Amino acid sequence: MLFRFYMPYCWLRLALFLGLLSAALPSQAQAQLPLHTFLQQNFDSTIICQRSSSRNNSPNYLILAAYQNQLTFFTYCSPYRDILGRYFPGQLVQKFSQEESRFRATTPDTNRYLLPQRIAPEVLRRSWESLQPAHLWAIQGDEQARRTSGNCAVDDGEDITLYLIDSKVIRSAHFHAPASLQTCAGKDVGRQQVIQVSNTLQRLLQRVR
Repeated sequence: MLFRFYMPYCWLRLALFLGLLSAALPSQAQAQLPLHTFLQQNFDSTIICQRSSSRNNSPNYLILAAYQNQLTFFTYCSPYRDILGRYFPGQLVQKFSQEESRFRATTPDTNRYLLPQRIAPEVLRRSWESLQPAHLWAIQGDEQARRTSGNCAVDDGEDITLYLIDSKVIRSAHFHAPASLQTCAGKDVGRQQVIQVSNTLQRLLQRVR
């Protein structure tokens, strides 16, 4: 009788353990977005800069991608991101809010939000070379630097995540409020690199407006 009850209990413990293990270790397929996979398969190298905050962490990508001798600048962002909170007549507020919710529910992919922007090739080339991609791929996130930053905590700063993609790897480096921490905690090579990437791609974005 004891053996009859012991076996189901062991199987229950094993099932619970496997469930917790699978939750703690998400699969590679879950970790990779379709857009990132597409860029890896169709471009030689890609730099994605994602800027987010605690109020809005939906995709807001500036993308500089290289294929052979050609560079392309893409944007992937919500058309309604910068107008939320404004008043519009004729129920446009509700319409824009619904469209923003649809954007946030859409997995980043080669959909209507991915837009190539027209910028002179020589401008793209200078921007790409200024970022020194050969060194950029070695960038590390700022988790270790933040542990040693003392009293320089920033509660509501802008986060920047870099996605660095080539034919072999898709990797990311996350930074919390890099500009603020660079001023408060002192110089850090990784933070300086991510600030440069963000500023460079923002300047490209200003050229298409």
